[in-house]
Order: sequence, then structure tokens, then C-alpha cells
Amino acid sequence: MSRLYPYLLIILALGLAVPRFHAQQAAKESGPPENLHIYLLIGQSNMAGRAEIPEEAKGIIDRCYLLNGEGKWEPAGNPLNRHSSVRKDLAMQKLGPGYSFVREMLAKDKDAKIGLIVNARGGTKIDEWNGKSELYREARKRTKAALNDGTLKGVLWHQGESDQGAADAYLGKLQTLVANLRADFNDPNLPFIAGQIHKPCAINDQIAKLPETTHLTAFASSDGLTTTDGTHFDTKSQLLLGERYAKEMLRVQAALPPAPKPPSDIQFIDPHVHAMSVTPLGLRAVAKWMEERNVERCIVSPLNHKGSRPQTEEEHATMLANFLPYKGKIDRMAIIDAGEVETAAQAVAILEKEKAEGAIAFGEHYGVDLMFDDPKNLMLYEACEKVGLPVMFHIDQNKNMVEPGMERVDRVLKMFPKCTVIAHAYWWRQLQHSDRQLQEHPNLYADMSGAVVVQVLNRDRKFAREFLIRNQDKILWATDEGWWSFGSKDRQMNQHYTFFEELDLPDEVRQKIYRGNAEKVYGLK
Repeated sequence: MSRLYPYLLIILALGLAVPRFHAQQAAKESGPPENLHIYLLIGQSNMAGRAEIPEEAKGIIDRCYLLNGEGKWEPAGNPLNRHSSVRKDLAMQKLGPGYSFVREMLAKDKDAKIGLIVNARGGTKIDEWNGKSELYREARKRTKAALNDGTLKGVLWHQGESDQGAADAYLGKLQTLVANLRADFNDPNLPFIAGQIHKPCAINDQIAKLPETTHLTAFASSDGLTTTDGTHFDTKSQLLLGERYAKEMLRVQAALPPAPKPPSDIQFIDPHVHAMSVTPLGLRAVAKWMEERNVERCIVSPLNHKGSRPQTEEEHATMLANFLPYKGKIDRMAIIDAGEVETAAQAVAILEKEKAEGAIAFGEHYGVDLMFDDPKNLMLYEACEKVGLPVMFHIDQNKNMVEPGMERVDRVLKMFPKCTVIAHAYWWRQLQHSDRQLQEHPNLYADMSGAVVVQVLNRDRKFAREFLIRNQDKILWATDEGWWSFGSKDRQMNQHYTFFEELDLPDEVRQKIYRGNAEKVYGLK
């Protein structure tokens, strides 16, 4: 026995080593997943899941990962909403449509690995999912962190029970949600599937209209589904609903167009960029960016940042010297802040000097903490009309402020009919009135720079195309790119180089928008 003892120890050690080896291999194989097909699941209680979890759905889902509360992937298993950063009590989280959805998607693609971000909260209204809300910000934050490990392939939305008292406004809000997500994730064609709530109702009618107005969207029908309490789908119905989500997602994904490309037959003119114009050689970055982006000519607008706008005569001289080698390629605007001058005559004197030194426009006009038609702003419009400089203005929540209807903008345009005015930023958010103003005021134009424009126009591409054709002589392609973005090719602004190409605009319209209107408005010819 004493002779056998060492051999027994060796056999025992080998026996223990085998499980350890397999455990090490499993740990190695289950490391951070890569190249995931990522799906974001948001909404209220039926997306979170309130149905009982059947025995067959209590295990780990093979080839599927769930983003946990630490922003890491773990093998997915029900309840899928347990790591939601906005959920209600953990005990309330049960079976939702995500389980059968992912099973169907994996069955259709045997090589795929799926990552789920489930961030639903029961009892919420669609207004609580707008772009500024905590619910939306949390979903966006978690998704952006997850995109290091894969590609966002689509969004599942199930909500509406809390909005049945305001059904008429639901479709417009849903369109805005889709547009916000597509803009924030830099994908104007991001597939979006909305699920209908229980029983026929006005909300379901609104959800069913989404694919008619918003491209690459669909809805998962609730026909024939049953509930436990009149609101929350039971287990059988949640499983069926998830399968319907998968069917619609696969159909929309199959219809995705090829990745859009910037136009190759036209060179852009960009009348709205920002640069460190005061810094020695500060325009080199602009020139390099123009070569990379097929921009033939651009106009630089100064901002109140050190290095962007001259603060002394010496800096002003440096700025003029910087622009001189780029004459006919990089032009500039001049700016006076509202309140810097006491009379229009003082503004006229400054702007006449700027114009003589090469400034071709006035902007970007901010009007910080002022209403759009504040007397301080009117003074600047009066001066620009007298000097003959176009004005490019900015509107947002604390700059050149307006109310719904934008009557203050109408007032200024009528007061100074010989002043050419170019709209920008939140002016686009009231698209119905923007359309009206472009038609009514001969002196009004608009540039499409900034994230908000593609976001707004992408809500309804049929309307967007009609809007652009109708206003083809008034729209200027522009980006609002600046020193903070010239070196990056992957910013959200990339949509500006491709969006119009997806709308199948007539060539004449493309020519006007990409360059012709800028030549006309700013006198570049």
C-alpha cells in the first residue's frame, strides 16, 4: 500500500486538475464579449416584464449577454430588466418580450452573439422619455458605453398604457423619440420597433401609423394577446409578443439600405464653421479639414473663445494675416455682441471697417439672455442692413429666445426687409413655422448646421423631401464644425455629409443646397 500511495496522489492531483483546466478554459472563453449585436429595450411595465417566468425560461440564454449595473456584460437570464438603472422594485421584474425576441434572433443567425440593454420602468409616460429626461439620458448613457463591444442593431419600445388620455399627440412624440435616438447614436437608419398595448385603442392606432411616417420602423401587434389584469401581458402573450418583435426587426433589418456616402459629383461650400482664427497658423486645421471633407470653400464665424475672436488690435491684425493666404477659399464673418454698442451708428462704424477688411457676413449672432426682438438685437440688425452684411443667427433656450409660433422672428424680418437673415439651431425645431417663414419672407434663409436639423428632418423623410424641394432656393448646406471636431471623422456631424443623398433629391436641388445658395446669399461668386 505504501508503494501505491504516491501513484494515488498523482491520480488524485490529475483528477482535480482536469476540472480546474476546464474552469480556466471556460473563464477564458467567457471573457468580455466582442462584436455583439446590441439591442436597446425601453418602455414601461410590459417591457420590464410582469409575467411569470416559466421553468424553461429560467436558465442562461446561450450566446446572449445582459449589460449589468456596472456596465459589464454577463450571461443573460431572466428577469432581463433586473439591471435597469431606472426600474422599480426588483421583485416586480419578471418575464418581458426580450426573452423570446432574443431566442428568435439567435435562431435566425447561428453565428451571432447578442447584447441586451434593458432599461424599462413601469408606469411612465412618453414625455418622460424625451431627450432631456432622466429615463432617456440613462438609456443613452448605458448604450453608448456598451457600444465599445458591438454595434447597435435596433431598439424595441413598449409603452403607451400611461398615455391613453392623450392619444392624439402620441404619434408625434413617438416620431421625436425615434429621431432623438437616431441622432444620438449617429445612425439615421436605426431600426425601431414599437409594440402595441392590450386591446384595440387610440394609442394602438397611433403606433400602427408610425411605419407610414417614419422610415425603417415597424410595430409588433397585440392582436389576440391576453393579460393577467387588463394591462400586463401574461406569460404566453409575452412569449408571442417577443416573437412578433423579432419578426418585425428581421424584416426592417432586411430593408436597410447600403451605408450612405457623401456626394462625389459636387464640392461643398460650408458657410458655418468655427476656428481658432486669432492663433498663429490657426486656419491650417480648417484647410486640412476642407481637403478631407471635399469642402471647396467655407466661412468662419468667430465665437467668444480665446483664440477665436480678437480681443485686442494686435490679435485683430494676427487674424487678418491668418486669412490672407486663404483668400477665395476661407472667408470670415464679423461679430458684435448685443450690448457692446450703445447706438446703431456705433455698430455701423465697426461693421464698415470689418467689411472693408474682408468680412462678408455678421455672425454667429447669439443674443445671450435676450428675446429675439430685444432692442439690443434690433440695433444690430439695423446696422447690418445699413452696411449690407447678411446676419446668421442662433436660437436656443437662452439665446435669441422665442415662443411657439416664432412671431418675434416675423417681426424682425418685417422691420428689416433689406437685411438678409440666415436661421440656425432651434429655429428648426418649429418646422411648421420655419416652413411658413421661408415662404413668407424673401429675406430669410436657413443653414442646416448643427445636430438638430438632421434630427428634425429625419422624423418624416417624405415631408423632409417635400420641404427641401419647396424651399430649394432658401436652404444652405452647413456643418457647424469647429476646432473641437476637425480632427475627428466619426462625429455625429457625419450625417450632414450623407443625409441629403438618402432623400433622392433632384440634381438641381442638390446643387443649390450644397453650394449654389451659399454663393448667392454670401456673394461668393
